[in-house]
Amino acid sequence: MKEDRTERRIRRIGRLGVAATIAAAVCLGRLAWLQVLPGVLPAAADVTERAVVSRFDRLVADTGRGRIVDRAGVSLVGLPYPALAAFPVNGPRGEEGQYAQLAKAVGMPPDELRSWLESLTEPEFLMDREGRAPLPLHGQSARTAEEAGLAGVYVLPYTPRDSSVLGAQHVVGYVSQNPGRLAELYAEEAARGEMPLDAKIGGMGLERSLEKLLRGSGPVIAQRRRNAGGDSLPGALRIAQSRSGYYPLTVRTTLDGRLQRELSALADRAGLKEGAIVVLDAATGDIAAMVSRPAYDPLRIAPGLAGTENHALRAAAPGSIFKLVTLAAALDAGVVHPKERFRCDGEYGRYGLSCWKEGGHGVLTLEEAFAQSCNVAFAQIAERLTPEQLAAAADRLGFGRPLVRPIRWPGAGGEVRPLPEEESGRVFAGRPDARDGGLIVQTAIGQRDAAATPLQAAAAVVALLQGGRVPAPRIVADIRYASGGRMAAFGTAESPSRFGRVSPRTAAFLLHGMEAVVREGTGRALRDAAWPLAGKSGTAQAMKDGRPVNHQWFAGFGPVGRPRYAAAVVALNRPEGSEHQAVLLFRQVMDILAAHEESSASVR
Repeated sequence: MKEDRTERRIRRIGRLGVAATIAAAVCLGRLAWLQVLPGVLPAAADVTERAVVSRFDRLVADTGRGRIVDRAGVSLVGLPYPALAAFPVNGPRGEEGQYAQLAKAVGMPPDELRSWLESLTEPEFLMDREGRAPLPLHGQSARTAEEAGLAGVYVLPYTPRDSSVLGAQHVVGYVSQNPGRLAELYAEEAARGEMPLDAKIGGMGLERSLEKLLRGSGPVIAQRRRNAGGDSLPGALRIAQSRSGYYPLTVRTTLDGRLQRELSALADRAGLKEGAIVVLDAATGDIAAMVSRPAYDPLRIAPGLAGTENHALRAAAPGSIFKLVTLAAALDAGVVHPKERFRCDGEYGRYGLSCWKEGGHGVLTLEEAFAQSCNVAFAQIAERLTPEQLAAAADRLGFGRPLVRPIRWPGAGGEVRPLPEEESGRVFAGRPDARDGGLIVQTAIGQRDAAATPLQAAAAVVALLQGGRVPAPRIVADIRYASGGRMAAFGTAESPSRFGRVSPRTAAFLLHGMEAVVREGTGRALRDAAWPLAGKSGTAQAMKDGRPVNHQWFAGFGPVGRPRYAAAVVALNRPEGSEHQAVLLFRQVMDILAAHEESSASVR
């Protein structure tokens, strides 16, 4: 009987041992499922994420987003810099002397610093006085902050997403929260919980168009472990980063960062309140610089923010620079002779049209009529043309249609417009009405429904310099992997018109006419510039808020004889009778370009 009881006890112990082993195996299996295999199912990933969050305080130091650089590889969206980061702690951080040392390093009163540190419930960077970005610490300030030794306080590298660093915010764009667009772009990722709806995505320019390229593989996170009670655990701060030989990608643009910065500063010094500057390489049509005003701060994006419009890509009444189109149409159609003369008495006598010069210009050759921008002479020329001829000539010079060529890359799933804000402009608002006698005359001098972008104006100048070949201005040169290998490259290209090209003879006549504009016409203020220049001025009448204003234009090239750059400047909504700001700005732009070329030559 005793032996039976002993055997039964042994069997019970054995069964308990088997049950304990099974329970331990289940626990170990579950632990492995959560920690080793988090990517197998979304549910497992979610639980793992919650577990990690519960054990670590996290601070994003870099979004991991792809880089956008100028043609020399200089960042257009900011570089990492040392910044002060603080994590919440329970209990004292240090002594009074340590607070004083840190306060001196960051330039703020010790009491204010202490108040900020004690208020923290989540990790934060110390922001600058404007609240725009983390306060940069450099040199001795960074060393002093580190040596202060306050608990939970670190000096970490922070990477801003600031496209204003070189003044390229309108072409590069910004990132911001846009849950609706994010849900559309990343529907699958959002459904799996891999893309929070409050994540920032590209909202303008290259940031918007190349969003899926620039997204990257994950942020750089500074994390510090804590226990369930909220106390920090011993151990160094850990930097967690997704590693990949492919991401983040680098998008190399055609922009010259130094030139972009100088022209952006010029726009501010010159008081350009609303308008744009576009500079193209005369040989390739590449976009070397693109500046728009008013400016905006890419680190302070809010609904309804003003100043985000890129006026380099927006169409406006072009005024007399459209006479390039009218003269090209007339010469190619053979309705005017290069040696023909015209009489201007100041009034045309129809359609309420008059010349800008009171009393008129008298008798003018065709070249003189162009150089003096005579409205009466060009009205006479326009009435010899059909609307179709004028529209076709505009198309041949790149007006009335987008010019920046769409691009594609492996896995793109279609073509992408690099500058999605680019407008087409127009010659006529609709089908021309033959009964409207003033339509073609007013359009021919850049009024009525005519609208063009500064990019189109600069590209038309390049087209003339290249004998009629309209460029497709390039902004993206290539895309590279994190390893440096090339993902895709985009060469220069033409933007052909379905109507063909303007003839080389017509292009040559127009170029000579642009030289005459500076030599003896409306651009005489450019005669003593650093380079010999040529171009065409324009003043378009418009209305804003019920008052008459002028859009002032100048498009041209330099230096004459060996053209290096073509540029277009527009000053929008200027008061009637005000100084022609676009002519003055064009000269300053070209002087900067001349100095830039001289500096580059000396380095070479």
